Amino acid sequence: PGRGVADMITHGWAAVDNTGAFDLTGHPALSIPCAKSNGLPVGLMLVGRHFEDATLFQAAHAFEQHVDWETL
Repeated sequence: PGRGVADMITHGWAAVDNTGAFDLTGHPALSIPCAKSNGLPVGLMLVGRHFEDATLFQAAHAFEQHVDWETL
């Protein structure tokens, strides 16, 4: 409510600045929360080699097991 179509489209494209390179190259990538700034979560972008999605999941899982980002 209150947002025009142009605003919604502009907002939707905002993330492309962070992910566009990986969208074009086809590299697997994911973002996980890693800290807070002004009370908001900060994302850690992990990017892997082609077809090594499982490695990203393992790295993200290991990070989440060893870092309590919500208290940083």
